Amino acid sequence: MTVMHLAEVLLPGGDGFPSASETGMSELLSSRLASVAQRLQAAITAAGGPLGPLSPEQRHAVVARIEADEPLLFDELRKIVYLTYYEQEKVVAAIRALDLPYNAAPLPEGYAPEAFDATIDAPKHGRGRWKPT
Repeated sequence: MTVMHLAEVLLPGGDGFPSASETGMSELLSSRLASVAQRLQAAITAAGGPLGPLSPEQRHAVVARIEADEPLLFDELRKIVYLTYYEQEKVVAAIRALDLPYNAAPLPEGYAPEAFDATIDAPKHGRGRWKPT
């Protein structure tokens, strides 16, 4: 649950977007943060945690201290939390509700294909082979 308390500070929700805990990403996030779990727990304790009994304002202060004291750990934490959040169906739906095209991943729809133009895209370096098709 500690991981989700952190995620809630970073992603509290609002304006049509769910909070981190409303997405159901707890298990996936915990597994993705397993490699830094001990470092993260030590950083939380050093910054004034545990987070569970703290008020939202106190949680923000602890997370701010972690960001200041452990910037590399915090950067990794933030990256993993954000990537996990934006993969969740509820978040994808919130983005699409804004009339923005959004694929949770490049597949299955992938990026929009562009036509191959031999004058631009054909190799010009002279190494290997290329057969026009």
